[in-house]
Amino acid sequence: MIQKTTTQFRFEAGSYGAPGGFIPSIACLKQTTGNKWEYYYVIVNPKKLQSKEPPAIFLAEKDLQDAFQKRQQSGTDNAVGEYLRDKGYINVTGFKVA
Repeated sequence: MIQKTTTQFRFEAGSYGAPGGFIPSIACLKQTTGNKWEYYYVIVNPKKLQSKEPPAIFLAEKDLQDAFQKRQQSGTDNAVGEYLRDKGYINVTGFKVA
């Protein structure tokens, strides 16, 4: 599983169950007290529905990797969010982590 970290946030690529399959997902965890991490939000790309879980995870890992490459090129954290938004990721309200 790909994990990327900024100063106070950690991002984890994965998959989110959806009707008919799995969609690429990226969870953002926020560092709280000490080394404790809590889920802050989850984004998914519903345009990339996959029939099996491994391909959904692979796509999320690639997108996260590419987003952090954009961050490195631009020098801003905003580049991560902008890249993922442009790829079709949207926020999941009321998400459940399994």
